[in-house]
Amino acid sequence: MDDGYLDISLRLLDPSDIDDFMVWATDDKVSKFCSWDTYTSKQDGMSFIVNVVVPHPWFRAICLKGRPVGGISVTPNEGNESCRAELGYVLASEYWGKGIVTRAVKLVASTIFFEWPHLERLEALVDVENSGSQRVMDKVGFKREGVLRKYMLLKGRPRDTVMFSLLRTELHCLFEEFHESVTVIDKPSEACEQGEMEKIQAKPDNKEIDGDYSNVSLRLLDPSDIDDVMVWVTDDKVSKYCSWDTYTSKDEAMNLIVDVVVPHPWFRAICLKGRPIGAILVTPNKGNESCRAEVGYHLASKYWGKGIATRAVKLVASTIFIEWPHLERLEALVDVDNMGSLRVLEKVGFKREGVLRKYYLLKRRPIDMVMFSLLSSDPQVNYSIFT
Repeated sequence: MDDGYLDISLRLLDPSDIDDFMVWATDDKVSKFCSWDTYTSKQDGMSFIVNVVVPHPWFRAICLKGRPVGGISVTPNEGNESCRAELGYVLASEYWGKGIVTRAVKLVASTIFFEWPHLERLEALVDVENSGSQRVMDKVGFKREGVLRKYMLLKGRPRDTVMFSLLRTELHCLFEEFHESVTVIDKPSEACEQGEMEKIQAKPDNKEIDGDYSNVSLRLLDPSDIDDVMVWVTDDKVSKYCSWDTYTSKDEAMNLIVDVVVPHPWFRAICLKGRPIGAILVTPNKGNESCRAEVGYHLASKYWGKGIATRAVKLVASTIFIEWPHLERLEALVDVDNMGSLRVLEKVGFKREGVLRKYYLLKRRPIDMVMFSLLSSDPQVNYSIFT
């Protein structure tokens, strides 16, 4: 790298930087892989700085010899996802290929875990065709976890996205005088909230299932089902991989049905011969993530290992893309230790995209999660087995 590009620093971006900001904000090459469209007026640029940049929890100008040539941000998550944050950046195109972004990302990564001591994971989502940003992530030492298919809407089109991550435990790699090549240790441990709430005990696939468990149906769950709901929500084995703790009172469970289940956009009881024995839900996303939704399920433990969850997920997959025609991707996040749910999704035909490390807080502990997806264009969506 040219010595002239070594003098990189980060500082707050403010309205007085509007002229420098407009250099990259008005450049179609810069905005190509950004969620925002190219800016055409200084007034719009000023509104962005005042209304988005200034109040942002962590947004800095990337400066060369004190003058802004780009921006870099870290966006935190809340609740059970507060253990991770997302990194994003832009750089004026005349400075591409000079190692500036690589150095800026290293500066951020070397400090953000100290500024935010609760943070376990810094992640970055990169368009599959954005080879420049993928090289930056590789050089810094982020781990490439997998390609998430049709994960994000970009300029109105669903796009495949590469997921990268750097963990707090890998910081030592960055402190060796900012070496350009860093070895990242591959290590599992993460959870899901509503993706895999069932742990099915291992049984040989060729073993004949005893009893008649083929009469599985889905219907709305309502307050009259409270006694059936109590069977699984009071079971520690069921709640082990769930975001919620085991319920201890009928009143709490009734509040769950009334306040969460009934108003949910897509929540169904998994029924055996008409009686609820579990539940399955599909949670939509908004904005640029509206092309995808997350499936989650749980089942009373006495019915584990009988193919019921597999059939329920197939029923959902056969209808949800029809009910929600805008949907391109149905995804599921599964704790790496939840072997039962891993098998369910593989049997249904979901694609295993990668392990997202320390991605989620489960019972206040950051855990690794496996990301699965099924696309509306996947051939198995039309298989008769889904009906």
